[in-house]
Amino acid sequence: MQIKEEFTMKTQTQRLEKKSDSMVLAVILISTVYWVLDSILNIFFAKKFNLIAQLIGPDLYDIYIRVVVLCLLVILGSHAQSIINRLKEASQKLNESEELWRSLVETAPDTIMTVDHSGVIRFINHPLAEMPPGKVINRSLYDLLPGGYRETAKEIIKNVFQTGQTDMFEVYIEDKRSPVWYTFRVGPLRLDRRVIAATIISTNTTEFKRSEELMRYKELFENVGDCVFILNQKGIIIECNDRVRESTGFASSELVALPLAQLTIDDQVGLVRHMLEQGAGVKESRLELHLKTKDDSSIPFDINCRPIVYLGEPCILCVARNITQTKQLQNQLIRSERLAATGQLAASIAHEINSPLQGITALLNVLRSTYGSDDYLQQKLELIKGAFNSIRDTVRNLIDLNRPGTEKKQLTDVNQVIENTVALVRSLLKKNMIIPHVELKAKNATFFASPQQMGQVLMNLINNAVEAITGMSGYFERAHREQGGGGNIVIRTYNRDEEFVIELRDSGPGIPAADLNSIFDPFFTSKKSLGMGVGLAICLGIIEDHHGKITAANAPDGGAVFTIALPMRQPSRVDS
Repeated sequence: MQIKEEFTMKTQTQRLEKKSDSMVLAVILISTVYWVLDSILNIFFAKKFNLIAQLIGPDLYDIYIRVVVLCLLVILGSHAQSIINRLKEASQKLNESEELWRSLVETAPDTIMTVDHSGVIRFINHPLAEMPPGKVINRSLYDLLPGGYRETAKEIIKNVFQTGQTDMFEVYIEDKRSPVWYTFRVGPLRLDRRVIAATIISTNTTEFKRSEELMRYKELFENVGDCVFILNQKGIIIECNDRVRESTGFASSELVALPLAQLTIDDQVGLVRHMLEQGAGVKESRLELHLKTKDDSSIPFDINCRPIVYLGEPCILCVARNITQTKQLQNQLIRSERLAATGQLAASIAHEINSPLQGITALLNVLRSTYGSDDYLQQKLELIKGAFNSIRDTVRNLIDLNRPGTEKKQLTDVNQVIENTVALVRSLLKKNMIIPHVELKAKNATFFASPQQMGQVLMNLINNAVEAITGMSGYFERAHREQGGGGNIVIRTYNRDEEFVIELRDSGPGIPAADLNSIFDPFFTSKKSLGMGVGLAICLGIIEDHHGKITAANAPDGGAVFTIALPMRQPSRVDS
């Protein structure tokens, strides 16, 4: 309200001053016209038409003249005082404007300077290049710029003086600790339409440049098919793309600010520390890490790391590629090579064993024909023949380890094969207090397969499960003492796309993590005194001969899980 009253009074005062000035001008104009007319009449008519003098007389006319002159002097003096007051007010306003301009310039966050035609700084509001304004004024701006930008600055300032148009240029000052970007906006300073100086506003645009850099990195992250993340020098994740979140299952808030060492399995923490110790000293490093997922599993990654500068800070860019399939192919290749070596070894052993066996068999046939009437000897020879047959079958199985099965493939109901196999081992399961649970949910279970081989695979897996369950410490005591303390084997089937899947799960101790990648290798066994380690290798060979896959894993609630996936339509079917 007070501001409004002051504004109203100020407006009224200005109006009165304008009115007073108009009256003064009117009086001066009328007086001037009168004196001009009076002087003309006096000159041409020798004062005969001086009506005022004739009316009032010469003496009063002289007094009249003096009064008029005095009034004019008073009016002119008053008007002169008004002009003086206006000049003072204008000077005060000019000083206030100058103070306001200086205040604005001094408090402006940007650096403001003026330069002449030669680029010499005539005014500056802030320190430049860590030098106070007093040491910067009268120095050439070009000497204060990095060498690569001097010619550009000269050209732009020269163009502003010539054309009067605003222009700009950017300067990058490289610093290992914190690089800085500056933007210089150059504009003309005119006097009577003539450019007398160039005004330069220098703005620190480092944060803006960092934002642009961040947007470029973001776009790169989201368009890369591999996992990409950035680590600071302490190994903490400061940025990652969607591939990392999709692979590990962690949310962004869980990954950002998480040390990479905590995302790595315990055995490989040392590799991460070694990579961080190398730091910027190595242009590029490569390592293989198993990163944890949210479901407590791990995924192997081939990680390529290199030092970068991200948002002005030294960091490490890591590009990680999921090599799970590569590992599986490598394991299959290694397994195939081992099977090939085993086949060569088996063929060599079979040759060495079969040669003497043929001689012994021939001798036995001679003894049987020579002593045909000796029943006792014939019985003993029959026992020996059975032992030789057992040796022959063992050698044949050893050879078939690399090319399993010679049984003819035919249309087979695999669900029926499973029921028949479980029926054969039911007494064994009952003896060991193990309850079988058969869930045959596969509606389509008939395809070309060898029923003998499929039964052999299932029999082998059941026997392994029985040995694993009964091998647990105190199993039989607990089974007899507690109701439901025995073991369980669950066999279920289902269809998945165009595959027939068999899943066998037991309640045993599970498979040691170190053995998961080796249990299908020939001659690998975890049994201390018994077992040759060829059972699962033969199962693998049979399943691969059916163009299927067999995998082993541990169930989350304990026990081992074997999964067999068989194609309902095989690429090629060769009956043998």
